[in-house]
Order: sequence, then structure tokens, then C-alpha cells
Amino acid sequence: MRRDVAVLLENAPSRRRALSEAAFVFFAVLGPSLVARVGTWAVVVVAALLLAWGLALLRPWEATRWAGWLGILGIVVALSGTGAGAWVASDAEVEKGFSLSMGPLVIRALGMCLLVAVLLWRDGQGPAQVGLVREGWWRELLLGVPVLAATYAVHIAASVPLAAIAVALKLAGKELLARKGVAAALLDTGLGVPAFAAIMVVVTGFEEFVFRGFLVPRLRVVFGRWVPAVLGAAVLFSVGHFYEGTLAVFQTLVMGAWFGFVFWYHGRLLPLIVAHAAFNTISFALVMWLSRSGFLDKLPPM
Repeated sequence: MRRDVAVLLENAPSRRRALSEAAFVFFAVLGPSLVARVGTWAVVVVAALLLAWGLALLRPWEATRWAGWLGILGIVVALSGTGAGAWVASDAEVEKGFSLSMGPLVIRALGMCLLVAVLLWRDGQGPAQVGLVREGWWRELLLGVPVLAATYAVHIAASVPLAAIAVALKLAGKELLARKGVAAALLDTGLGVPAFAAIMVVVTGFEEFVFRGFLVPRLRVVFGRWVPAVLGAAVLFSVGHFYEGTLAVFQTLVMGAWFGFVFWYHGRLLPLIVAHAAFNTISFALVMWLSRSGFLDKLPPM
């Protein structure tokens, strides 16, 4: 159902502040991991710069209430998660392996949600401006089912031509190796499907809250139009998925654009969280089944 999405832009900040907030949130999510290969000192420097940037945006000493300092807490928690994840990834790189730790992901997710909530508060906005409303919430949850079905259709539509491109460019072996590495890392977490699903509610909830609920309206202010805002947020979302393989980045870009256009059309976030969490959980369950059946080990390494 098409909704009036004008509410998403109520009390929106100026173009300059919207750009600063969007850039800050993006680098707070991915900054430490992007410089992890340089060394631990680079992660520390980036974290310090992000903390200073966050202080300049939130200016908690001017807040009439304690919410500004909650934003600082959010920055610290989020950077703790991204920093820990960056160090884990750096160690894995040294060992020429791949590691995936859910702890840092959850810490980052909680910290970023708190940080973005305070940014919204400082701008005079609330949950409605990111597509979260109490009215009809159960219908929004149910709507996640058809959104999930459509997500699989989009995923298949994107995967087929990308697979053909991988074969044509002789990248199929490299891409398969990257996917097997991610699958092995997921299995190494030792999680069962219920525990993984619970974690995905937090992690994908953060991704939808930040990349769709927050960044899409902010980029709408920056670009002045919805389509480039949706595509821009999808590009930012895809950057964090290079570990899955180069073509996986383009696959994630398509998925991010799909979720973004649904958000623009419907103006609600809950269906996207349900569909995203369910999609990841079903994929994890499929990986577990392939591993237990022995099919995953039979795939050629190159």
C-alpha cells in the first residue's frame, strides 16, 4: 500500500547537516574495518576522529537533557563493536583465514541504533521519521512475508546475470572461494538456527534502521530526489560486503536498492526488518543443511 512519505522529512535538517550526519554514520559503521589492514594504530586514530566528529554533531554540553550524552555513549559502544570487529578481521587476515564474530556485530548494532536515535532527537525528529509507528504494527509484521517472497525474486533476478558475468570474466572460482569462506565462518560460530535468527533481528534491524530509515531520508535532503537517495544508500550499504566477494557487492547493491525502494514506497520499516532477518536466517539454515549433507565440502576450492 502506497503511503504518504512526507512524514519522513518532517523537521529534516539542512542539506549541510544532513550530509554531515550521513557521512558520519557511514564512517562510524565501517571506518575502523576499512583501515584495519593498515594496523591497530589506524583503527585507534579513526575511532578518535569519529568520536570528535560525533561530539561536534551532538554537542551534548548544549543539550537541555541527558540525551546528548547518550549519543556519546552510543558512539563509544558502536566504535567498540566496529573496532573489535576490525581487530578480529585483521588477525584473520594475518592468519590468511576468515573470521566472523557475532559479538562485535551485536555491540555495533546496539551502539549505532542508540547513536542514530540521539541524532534524530537532536534534529527534533522521532520514530515516525524513520518509518517506525505503533499504529498497525502487526499488519506491518505480516507484510514482511510478501516482502520476503519478493526479496527472493529480486535476489534470483540479480544472481543469474551476475553468475554469467563471473563465468565470462573467469571470476567464478574466486567468487566461490569467497562464498565458501563466509559459509565456513558462519558455521564456525557454533550457532543454531534459533540463536542466529535472534541475532539477525538485532543486526538486520540496525541495518534497516540506519541504511534505510535514517540514510535514505538524509540523502533525500542532500540530493533533493528520492531515487538517487535510495541508490546512494544502497551503494553505502554494499561497501561493507566486499568480504563476500566482488560480485557479491553488486548483489548486495541490488538488494539494498530493493529494500530502499520498498521503504520509499511504503514508508514503514518493520516489513523490511522481518524480510531481511528471515532472508539471512533461511540462508544460514541452508548453509547448515549443505554442510551436514556433505555437499559444501564437495565444492571445488578453485
